Formats: sequence, C-alpha cells, structure tokens
Amino acid sequence: VTVHKSGPNKGRVRSAQFYLFGTKEPLPFQVKYLTAAEELYFYSNENSFRYSLSTGKHICELTQLRKLTIGAYGLTELPDEFANLKNLEYLDISGNNFEEIPAVLSPENLPNLTALIINANQRNVTNDLFNNYKENSGGLSHECPLREDGTREFPRRLLKWNNLDTLRLSVNYLQGTIPDLMDDPDFPK
Repeated sequence: VTVHKSGPNKGRVRSAQFYLFGTKEPLPFQVKYLTAAEELYFYSNENSFRYSLSTGKHICELTQLRKLTIGAYGLTELPDEFANLKNLEYLDISGNNFEEIPAVLSPENLPNLTALIINANQRNVTNDLFNNYKENSGGLSHECPLREDGTREFPRRLLKWNNLDTLRLSVNYLQGTIPDLMDDPDFPK
C-alpha cells in the first residue's frame, strides 16, 4: 500500500496490491472505500481457470482510478458500470477466462485508456484452432466468429480506438485476417 503524501487526499490510499489469494467471489465490496486510489492491482486467484466471475460493481465506484490490473482472477465478464471508470488510462485483465472482449471496453466508455492488456485468457488448451468455437474455453475464442464465407476477421473496433497506443492480445485464440482499413475514414491513420 502507498498513500498520498500531500494534497487533499494526504494519508489516504493512493495504490494497493493484492496477490495470491483464494476467492470464488467478485472483488470485495470494501474496495469501494478506496475512493482516493489511483492504482489497484489484484493478481493470482487460486484455480482462476475454474471460475466465471465478474468484477462486481463496487470497483466501478472508484472514478479516480488511472491504472487497474485484475489478472488471473477468473473473470469472464465486466459489468456495464465499468464505464464509470472514465479516468482509467491503463487496464490489464490478462490471465482470465474471457471468450470475447467485453463490450463495455470502448473508446466511448473509457476515453482516456491508452493501454489495454488482455493476453493469456485461456481456460484450457485448444490444439486445433481451425473453425474451433468451444464453450468455456476462454482465450477470446468467440471474438472472431466464423462468417458465412468461411473466413474470420480480427476485431475492427480495437483498431479504430484512437487513444489506444498499447494493445496486447498474445496467447489467445484469435483467428482470421487483419482488415485493411486504409480506405476507412474512421481508421486513425
């Protein structure tokens, strides 16, 4: 834990890190009392691959957060209230069980986000990626669904996020081609 050294929040929690715990629940309601926090780090829930958790709504009350890591927790979804985190600049939700990138993660909802880290979201190992669409596998496996013509395409919405300068998606099950957006007027050149 670190605290603010000066200013109106002097002595209040500025950042906190929580490691190596065991829970089958969303983030505890007590996090909502860390209202002066700018950075929070939750990492390594035991057996996280077995869970299908949400963060819960309490973390969404921390509107001063700039940096948030919730890794290897067992997340499969983020609540709509996650959009309240307008000041968030860095989000690391790697090592969870997401099958697709939560819709709440958008430039409209998180206008200050410059870094999105969402790698290694695998619940289990898939050896055959060809047309694979398994339930509960994680790895963003549903992010690039098979189209009628038998092809897949990388999610365009991530490439059109103007402020996003860091995007990490490694060790996931994304498939398909990266779209050519050079003639797309909405694509940030």
